[in-house]
Amino acid sequence: MSLNVSPQTKTIHKAAYPAIAASRPELSQQDRVVYVTGGSAGIGFAICHAFADAQAATVILTGRREAALSEAVDALSKEHPKTKFIGQVLDAADRPATEKAWAQLEKDGVVVDVLVLNAAYVTHRQAPLVDLPYEEAWPSWVTNVGANYDLIQRFYHQKNRSLVNLSTMAIHAFEQVKAFPAYCASKNAGTLLVQLFAQGVSPDDMQILSFHPGAIWTDSVQKSGVPKEAYAWDDATLASNYAVWAASDEAKFLHGRFTWAAWDVEELQSEEFRKRLEEKPTYLQVGVIGLS
Repeated sequence: MSLNVSPQTKTIHKAAYPAIAASRPELSQQDRVVYVTGGSAGIGFAICHAFADAQAATVILTGRREAALSEAVDALSKEHPKTKFIGQVLDAADRPATEKAWAQLEKDGVVVDVLVLNAAYVTHRQAPLVDLPYEEAWPSWVTNVGANYDLIQRFYHQKNRSLVNLSTMAIHAFEQVKAFPAYCASKNAGTLLVQLFAQGVSPDDMQILSFHPGAIWTDSVQKSGVPKEAYAWDDATLASNYAVWAASDEAKFLHGRFTWAAWDVEELQSEEFRKRLEEKPTYLQVGVIGLS
């Protein structure tokens, strides 16, 4: 199984490397409050670790299962005693519950500085879209589009904002993941949603970046039926440290764009690459191929 699609940099990474190391002083998240959806396991859990490595003051992580969330908070707190971890039992698609959770944050005087949209819904049964009943497919849009829209609106009323959206190669590499059409379509729509938010705000006001985290072996991937031996999986540190980099000032020039965590950030920051961004405003954005 190959998950390589036209890399935009000569160097491709499969794990964290010095330029995106969360412990770099230039990427410091000191005194910041970070909110990570779906943070109790998998990539989200790794992202919580990375922001703690970057000296975040508080990391709020959400999860649907109370036991798993408590276990995650305990593990994170033991490894990162200088960072405060708060667990919120929350289904991102439950809007009343989200309203209640954010009202509590406001009551407690907690202002979120970084929002990481990591929670996603995947219909695990592999089938063409015509064979997926509405009831089975629609939850993908409820979580991957609707829930994120709700959170972004709430987040925008905070301050010092950085929005990091975990997207996927499935928004463009349809042939390689065609067994999961509801996931492809809903994540494509969700990434476009984030892109359109970016068009309406300055990166100085709310910095926004979407990225493909890589091919990482998680419980969700396992449940989808993909065999572990099918691919040389990426390390979770790649996505987690890249998320910290994406929330930093170094990534501001990519506001509103979609990247892969595997692409080398030093090459992305080169004069040649920046010129490509300036000359083509739709480069690395969701759209119709062949049209501006």
